[in-house]
Amino acid sequence: MNIPSIRPSPDALLNPCADPIFKILFTNESKESNQALTGFLTDIIGKKVTNVVLQPNELSGEAITDKQSEFDINCRIEGKIVNIEMQGLNKDDHFGKRAEYHVAHLLNHYIKKGMDWNESLKTYQISVLNFVFDKGEQNSVNHYFMRNENGRPVSKTLNIIFMELPKIELLPDDISLLTPAQMWGKFLLYAAIPGKRDFIEQLIKANRGIAMAVTVLKNISQDELNWYHETRYWMHVSDMKTMKNAAERRGLKEGRAKGLKEGRAEGARENAIESAKNLLKLNLLSHEQIALAVGLPQEKVLELKKEIQQ
Repeated sequence: MNIPSIRPSPDALLNPCADPIFKILFTNESKESNQALTGFLTDIIGKKVTNVVLQPNELSGEAITDKQSEFDINCRIEGKIVNIEMQGLNKDDHFGKRAEYHVAHLLNHYIKKGMDWNESLKTYQISVLNFVFDKGEQNSVNHYFMRNENGRPVSKTLNIIFMELPKIELLPDDISLLTPAQMWGKFLLYAAIPGKRDFIEQLIKANRGIAMAVTVLKNISQDELNWYHETRYWMHVSDMKTMKNAAERRGLKEGRAKGLKEGRAEGARENAIESAKNLLKLNLLSHEQIALAVGLPQEKVLELKKEIQQ
């Protein structure tokens, strides 16, 4: 019995923007995968990277109550330790705090007791984001580290790099106008799109790391199990977006209902105040009677009476 393939066509490629495919692309047990990862890190960090060695992806806390970390791609290079993540959603706008925690946890994990501080490794949290994190910054790839109020860095030990794919998608498909890091963004966005294959070929010729990544992507796209993982991932993303949108719609509906109720209450109060003022001007009823008639506290009617008398 032949089981139908979920691969769209014999030459279709997996989408590296899907979290599980992103991991497999750079951690596949092949020379090409290691070369792709090396090229990616070189272009994103902006310095030549060699001898990339993968590390365990799960880091435990020091105590049972500590928050644990599970990384996408944890690797070690000469003088540096790096975690790379593909992130599709910025749930509750918390990703900045999450990135800070991850880079701090990563450094803490590799600092040994009694170590000379000068021997501590530079630590990088590199995140490829399928959303805009820094709306006030035009650059699509941004490097953050601790600085004082005048912009002077502390030690540049803790480093956070964000690649924002929506910003890269808006850039022209012109190799001559793209930085090496932006080329990687275009590759991640376009690799699975048949209509962008000519441009992918240009990227292959311009960037050897991307050429290796395409080779790996073609190989892993032969595995039906990887298509299953990608499908499951996109289902998860759809579920998360649906729940988020439903919560927003529910909140908007409840907010409108609350606003309408509060608006009606405020309108009734203003009408009662206006009626009380008119009755006070007629000077036919006591303030107690007016309060009872319009539904205001006696203290408020007395306050209005003083205003009129002034």
